[in-house]
Amino acid sequence: MKNRKKLLFILFPLLILLILLGRILFHPSFSTYTSRLFRQELAQDTITLHYTLSDPEAYGFKNMSASLGDFTYASFQKRIQDLKDQQVSLQNFLDQDLSEQDAMTAELLDWWLTGQIEMEDFYYFQEPLGPTLGVQAQLPVLLAEFAFRKEADVDLYLDLLKQLPDYFAQIIDFEREKASHGMFLNGESLDQILAQCNAMLTVDEHHFLITSFSDRLRDCSFVSDSHRTAYEIRNRQIINDCVVPAYQSLITSLGQLRSTQNQALGLYHTPGGLSYFEHLLKYTVGTDLTISQISRLLDDQMETDYETVYAAIEEGIDLLEHDSVATADSDTANSNASGDMASAQTASDASSPLYILLDLQKKINEDFPMPPDTNFQVKTVPDSLAPYLSPAFYLTPPVDATQENTIYINPSQNTDAITLLTTLAHEGYPGHLYQHTFEQLDSYDPIRSLIYVGGYTEGWGLYSELYAYDFLDMNKTKANALKALSSLNYAICASLDLSVHGMGWNEAQCVSYLASFGITDTTQIHKLYLQLLEEPGNYLKYYLGYLEICKLKESALALSSNWSLYDFHNWFLTTGPAPFSILTEHLEDLEISPKLLKRMSQDFHLLSVQPFHDGRNHFLMKRRMLLVG
Repeated sequence: MKNRKKLLFILFPLLILLILLGRILFHPSFSTYTSRLFRQELAQDTITLHYTLSDPEAYGFKNMSASLGDFTYASFQKRIQDLKDQQVSLQNFLDQDLSEQDAMTAELLDWWLTGQIEMEDFYYFQEPLGPTLGVQAQLPVLLAEFAFRKEADVDLYLDLLKQLPDYFAQIIDFEREKASHGMFLNGESLDQILAQCNAMLTVDEHHFLITSFSDRLRDCSFVSDSHRTAYEIRNRQIINDCVVPAYQSLITSLGQLRSTQNQALGLYHTPGGLSYFEHLLKYTVGTDLTISQISRLLDDQMETDYETVYAAIEEGIDLLEHDSVATADSDTANSNASGDMASAQTASDASSPLYILLDLQKKINEDFPMPPDTNFQVKTVPDSLAPYLSPAFYLTPPVDATQENTIYINPSQNTDAITLLTTLAHEGYPGHLYQHTFEQLDSYDPIRSLIYVGGYTEGWGLYSELYAYDFLDMNKTKANALKALSSLNYAICASLDLSVHGMGWNEAQCVSYLASFGITDTTQIHKLYLQLLEEPGNYLKYYLGYLEICKLKESALALSSNWSLYDFHNWFLTTGPAPFSILTEHLEDLEISPKLLKRMSQDFHLLSVQPFHDGRNHFLMKRRMLLVG
């Protein structure tokens, strides 16, 4: 008996050791798991890969052939099954003792994978085309910004252009399937899409796929003059042989489907549409609120904003007249900026986007942590696409090249000084550019760059946009009223978004609703209605995201009297993109310690401005969900 006990005493530790070794040998680490999932997602198409990584080989991608992706049902089914397998593997890590960051990543991945897998039930609700965010409009911009980091990238780009006919053919097949299920586009959206496609057919020296290609080649020291000439000839030839026929085929095929056009009604009227809309609220907006809860929240906020606006009017304040918008620091023009606008406006021109951005980056320092050094440039959208693209968008840089940032401005939709200022605050400081560069300080697992939470990202953009009203050089009552008026406009649009898709409102009901606010321009109302149909949940992504952030801010400031706006902004940005349910949980579990949360801002410097070409936008996120303003 003694010998048996002695033997057990010896064998038990060995058994424990074998179990631990088994876990090490047979269970991959969490980083191994996320790396595998990261590569799996990026391998789907070249554009997503190229815009996410500047050096794909460092992440295990070698000898990748050009691909715009696969839009077939078989590919969709395979992706869903792959994600189901990944979620099963993830369960091995959820109960492990992970680091704080890894635990957050695991929680986010479980939420994201669930949302992606649920798309199995909503296959035909996906829409690759659309007047604003459709492939036909966004893909040319992504191609024009495709970075040439080495000569092989030039060949890869040209090979991508060759893929366009086959890729569009898959989209056409998908649209035919949608039409057979009674889910084709409405007629007016179709007309806008066809107009955009027609704009791509005229190939001359001013075509932006020709001019942007030549501009990028000129910046490539690794391309000889003789090779440059040969490349330009090849590019023009491929545009004529592949790009133009692809767009022409899209025009012809979509035109043949016109007789199947759908009624201009929201998701509520489509079988399964309400469930899909609720899915969008949870996994795109990132909220767990019900439709009725959201409706009450919007009504309450609109009442508050209306009272602020009405009080200013009662004081005799004219909200339609405003000349000066912001007070620029005297040394703004002397900052270390070296880039300028495509319009030739520079950092010394107080009305230029560059000058305004430099001014904004200084004004936010009191309430926001200092951002790290980075580079950025402001560009204008191609003239041919200006009527169809959003007022502005930010192209995020690759996760391994965070110095490359581009903001696109659409001059046709930024018609006054306040609009330009608030737009640049939304896209730049303290908006998306600032948000993204700040997130990179925490060196998140790269997989998190693929988890898009629209309410977090665009909610912050709108939060930043409205915050910029505090910088206006005018009477504070007037500035607050203008801010409330802007908030009210967004709230009305968000309310219509909810009503059209979640309650079944038609255009006539929208007209009647807007008339109660004194809005009677039927042309603009019709345009808004079509925008609501194109992108369900889009306005809610912005405005409900904004309200959720404001609610988090109130909760955070209530937790401790020691917390400032600086502390909240720091916590929100360092936590990173996540649905609001997860953010709320983490805030409630947080032990308030501003000293621990504050960054050592003296380690950072004001941003410099350098020219470059690169980025990624909301379209890529849309591709991944099938999926930055």
